[in-house]
Amino acid sequence: MFEPENSLEALMQAAAKDPGVVPAFYKVLLDAEIYVLTPEMSVKPGQRRPLKSRETINIASVEFQGLTWHPAFTSRKRISDYVREPESCLGAAARNLFELLPNSNFWLNPLSECQKPLPASEVSLLMTGKIFETLKTAK
Repeated sequence: MFEPENSLEALMQAAAKDPGVVPAFYKVLLDAEIYVLTPEMSVKPGQRRPLKSRETINIASVEFQGLTWHPAFTSRKRISDYVREPESCLGAAARNLFELLPNSNFWLNPLSECQKPLPASEVSLLMTGKIFETLKTAK
């Protein structure tokens, strides 16, 4: 049974059941800290470090249905549900990750009971704010 760890997860779970909650989920998502796996980044388990200016990082990706997706997680617990061995990760506001990785597909909480694919087209609409117009006309 999925138990939300934070307000983002609670909204994500509610939005899956009630389309009226979707706009609130998207608004909170942009400023929420999410995590992506960075397998080649040198950080010891449990430690944090800032990114260096112009640092090159490798973000983990998976192939699914012919597309490349970045697994992204709404809490640290969701990471440990996904990978069994300690893995380095980058935590940042979703907005910043979306800017850092333009035209990328993200999959929030893959393998979780509460997951959400975010194709690049949806991320683009979210970043420009046009997704809120789309949601209004879909009602």
